[in-house]
Amino acid sequence: MTSIRALEKAHLFDPETHLDRWLFRMAHNLWLNELRARRVRQGGGLVPVEDVDLPDTSSSTEVNILAREVFSFIEQLPEAQRVTVLLVYVEGFRYAEAAEVLEIPIGTVMSRLAAARKRLTTLAGEQKEKGT
Repeated sequence: MTSIRALEKAHLFDPETHLDRWLFRMAHNLWLNELRARRVRQGGGLVPVEDVDLPDTSSSTEVNILAREVFSFIEQLPEAQRVTVLLVYVEGFRYAEAAEVLEIPIGTVMSRLAAARKRLTTLAGEQKEKGT
């Protein structure tokens, strides 16, 4: 697969770069694309929150109400934070895995999660103030 892609993209190759590094990066990106596609085919991909039907696993509806409230808070996050939160906290990715999928440093993942937790705490506090 990498060979085919390299032939298709040969016009983009810079002779001043290392061929092995160019091919490795191409192979790496193809592998990541395959992992993403597999997750989507197996139902592990990201879907819009509106399309998520939360199963009723308990006899009380409070759990579903709380889950929908949490997802509504997550929807209010900036896209970068929202995607990171969903990968780590909902999909269960480790920080390193999320960093690899998003093609960002692991420190950026940790920073986004910290900022998201702070924002979610603020949103929950504002919601609590409205309710009292």
